[in-house]
Amino acid sequence: MESEATTTAYELDRIRRRSSAGAAPAPFGLTAMTPVDNAVEDDDEVLEASIEPAMTRASRRSSRSADSPLAFKSLALTPMPVAPITPPDTPSKGISIPTPDPFAPGLAHSLPPTPGEAPDPFGSDTEHDAGATEETIVALPPVDRGAQAWSFLIAATCIEAVIWGLPYSVGVFHEYWVSTLFGPEATSTLTLASTLQTGLLFFSGALLGPLFAAFPWYERQIQLAGLALSTSGLIASAYATKPWHLLLTMGVMYPCSAATYLPCATNIFEWFVAKRGLATGIMYGGTGAGGTIYPFVVTALLHRFGYRATMLSIAVSYCILVAAGLFFTKRRVPLVRRVGAIKKRVRPKPDWVFVRTRAWCIGTTFMTLSSLGNFIPLLWTPSYARQVGIKTPSPAALVAMMNGVSVIGNLVSGSISDYVQPRYSVFAYSVVAAAACAGLWGFGTSAGALTGFVIVWGLTGQCLCGFWARMISTIARDDPAVPQIAFSAFISLKGIGAFTSGPISTALLKIDGFRGAGGAYGDTNFGVLIIFTAAMTLIGAIPMLAFPTS
Repeated sequence: MESEATTTAYELDRIRRRSSAGAAPAPFGLTAMTPVDNAVEDDDEVLEASIEPAMTRASRRSSRSADSPLAFKSLALTPMPVAPITPPDTPSKGISIPTPDPFAPGLAHSLPPTPGEAPDPFGSDTEHDAGATEETIVALPPVDRGAQAWSFLIAATCIEAVIWGLPYSVGVFHEYWVSTLFGPEATSTLTLASTLQTGLLFFSGALLGPLFAAFPWYERQIQLAGLALSTSGLIASAYATKPWHLLLTMGVMYPCSAATYLPCATNIFEWFVAKRGLATGIMYGGTGAGGTIYPFVVTALLHRFGYRATMLSIAVSYCILVAAGLFFTKRRVPLVRRVGAIKKRVRPKPDWVFVRTRAWCIGTTFMTLSSLGNFIPLLWTPSYARQVGIKTPSPAALVAMMNGVSVIGNLVSGSISDYVQPRYSVFAYSVVAAAACAGLWGFGTSAGALTGFVIVWGLTGQCLCGFWARMISTIARDDPAVPQIAFSAFISLKGIGAFTSGPISTALLKIDGFRGAGGAYGDTNFGVLIIFTAAMTLIGAIPMLAFPTS
């Protein structure tokens, strides 16, 4: 009995020393493997053991039993029970995750990416952090409403008006260059400078669209570079002393402004969903507004201050207005520059399967055919008015009228696209435009008929771009990387009309095949040109009847 009490006191003293020193925890949540460590669970049991020295060691060791005195729980091969996974604070309620906006970061419905793999749940140009949660979605600005969405739209519309208004009124500059600055002998070079400006603005989308889609984190830098180059072109054109100077500055340098404009036209898809057609219609209306205002402003400045002061003032105001607009044209979904702890940028991977879809094939066919005749009325209506002797309204007023009504036309066509499928709306608009071209222009030898054609064409044929947003949304199928590529393709295909309208129309005007017919068909050489314009407008719209619904 005395030896047993001595042994118990020795063990208790040993346990107290180990407790005060602090034993290291066993790895992976296993209990300690030393028999003495399992002798007691707390100090209270130790004190009770000192009061009742007659207790056996087996009764004090929770890891042993009377039947198996040398067994340890820590050595058992039975797996530890797994605690059920339940959401914190909601033990009896499920987790409700709202349907994510396809243009906003959300939760990936798949396994987390392995190290070095891009977490790209939407296959888009927007990189999403692997730790994105529902709070990330709630923190984004709302779509279709709110101050940020509408400020983006207003700023994008102003940028469109400033950048595209100048090419749509380049006829005023062309007349001044030929009549005052250089003379008629430089007409060919000056005409090339005028048409090259518009053509490169359109065709630059073929390069810039994939560039912005592949490197979205350099978007702002590219926009500022485009602004700097285009502003430099305007300033340099003020000091032009030879025709080829204008070919370089206005024809090549100014179209770099497309790099500033293109993200505004594609990022609008992030800010507007239900009202996307209305928003893009308002933005595209900026072109008509700029084309209406620029001719009057430029004409007044040229007569009062001269060419150099006019170009310098336009360059300064252009730079200030566009730079101010860029401040408000930010992305709705910020780009994540790193993936978890891996410091690298992820290149977006658009799903190129869209180029094999029916929507893409029909959309590009429509754009190619309709663009062949789309620029002809704007280009040749003033010349036609002079040939048939219409002095009121003036040729310049007819162009301003066509651009002005297109502001309303784009707003209406964009609004219609939010509710009517493109297959019906585009075809109906094209039929009306073709009929106006063949009827009002073909027989419009009076001021009233020609004015009616200008108004109807400005509301229909010149506003087909208002349906682009709905068409691009159908092609993209909720892949945010596709709109930039699709829009750049559309605008490049429209550039075909900008480049070819001059040579094609010049060749058609030499054909005189309707002598003796009524109206413009028999009295002028515009008959074949008018029929070509109406035919391309109508033929291009026929495939749209098979465009898929969205």
